[in-house]
Amino acid sequence: MGNIVYVNLSKTIPIEKDLELQTPFHQKRIKKLTNLYHQKETRISMKKLYTPKDFINIEGRNIYESAAHFQMFIDQMDNEKANAFDLTTTTATGANVKIIDRYSGKELIAKSFVSSNYLGMNMHPKVKEAAKNVIDEYGVGTSTTPLIGGYLDIHLELETKIAQMHGKEAALTYSSGFAANVGVAQFLFNKSDLAIVDTFIHASMYDGLANTNIKIFGHNDLRYLEMVLEKSKGRYRNMVVIVDGVYSQDGDLPKLQEICELAKQHGAYIFLDDAHGVGVLGKNGHGTCDHFNLEDEVDIITGTLSKAIGAIGGYVAGSAQLIKYLRHLSRPSIFSASLPPSVTAAASRAIDVFSEEPQIIRTLWDNTNYARKILNDNGFDLGRSESPIIPIMVRDDMKAKIIARKLLENGVYIIPATYPAVKLRDSRLRMNISATHTKADIDFFCEKLNLIDEEIKFKMLKSSQ
Repeated sequence: MGNIVYVNLSKTIPIEKDLELQTPFHQKRIKKLTNLYHQKETRISMKKLYTPKDFINIEGRNIYESAAHFQMFIDQMDNEKANAFDLTTTTATGANVKIIDRYSGKELIAKSFVSSNYLGMNMHPKVKEAAKNVIDEYGVGTSTTPLIGGYLDIHLELETKIAQMHGKEAALTYSSGFAANVGVAQFLFNKSDLAIVDTFIHASMYDGLANTNIKIFGHNDLRYLEMVLEKSKGRYRNMVVIVDGVYSQDGDLPKLQEICELAKQHGAYIFLDDAHGVGVLGKNGHGTCDHFNLEDEVDIITGTLSKAIGAIGGYVAGSAQLIKYLRHLSRPSIFSASLPPSVTAAASRAIDVFSEEPQIIRTLWDNTNYARKILNDNGFDLGRSESPIIPIMVRDDMKAKIIARKLLENGVYIIPATYPAVKLRDSRLRMNISATHTKADIDFFCEKLNLIDEEIKFKMLKSSQ
């Protein structure tokens, strides 16, 4: 791959339907740039390096024109063979997968670090058996919503376990973690309220707060949080502080003790999204609040059944009255069919396994600590990770995609986290560790990463090292 020169002409060059740069001014500018960089024997990209940001809310285009315009982003990745997204796998999600390579059409065997399947519950024998056993009795679906005949006794059993896991009175399941965040935030808070959110919360939470007043505080910035709480006190019907239990891109934790103290001092509720905390933190994987011993301080907890639990679905846990309120009025719950019986039974059994086989969680942390040490020792910048989510910082969108592609060609499947998942200059490879990985898997990954760094320099040693 040659060097890509970033040429940002987006503010001056209208993208015509034929995508040509037509004005004499632009032709002259391009000729000058081309001559300059050809003298340096450097390949120049004649168009800007696109990101998804360039294709959001495009003015003057209908939906089909916008979709056609977006193809430039796909083409740009494909030209560099750098599209690591929506690959087809032919095996279960796990530490080792088979992938259809979109560029060669061949089936590749790779060590996989892309999934949030932290404990391997999707393939645990007890979990699979539970899913199989309920189909004969309950069928494959309910074909109706929980409020009108779709609420099975196994749904009640799962929700009871979720509530107990989080130290709450009750819980309500949704079709996904995304639906849970949107459904809860959208219903409970409106323009009479203020949501004060950490900048790195999940996108689904932002979507749920679309009709709410929002103040964003810098990541774990307690001073700014306190200032916003102080200035906003008494001005809104409700104030709520919203944080993640484990942040999905950086892998670090909230300063939950201090955040809870500040919120309570100023009469604000605490809302915690524990999608990446359950199964990872706390006794028997009971999550972030258990880890900090703050179950009684957090008012609302949402989570997912699709990560450490290994199934699909989402939930909210809280007081019995709050859950009843949501059960009858939260739109993604009352207008969606209930979770399939097999999924419900699998998720319920996975929560049991957390307690029955705690060594699985210990193995996850052994692997996490080993990976962090070996990558640090080899000079990679791992940001501020405190969890099995380990970012390997690259800070260049296209470079991160190309590195991911080269890793795949060398038997490692990892996803580049680029905009809009992270800021434009915070691109990284996001490594997800699982209990099903071996030390040899991690060694293999580090070996290939070092090999590619010899070709594409991206190690960024911290100033303290």
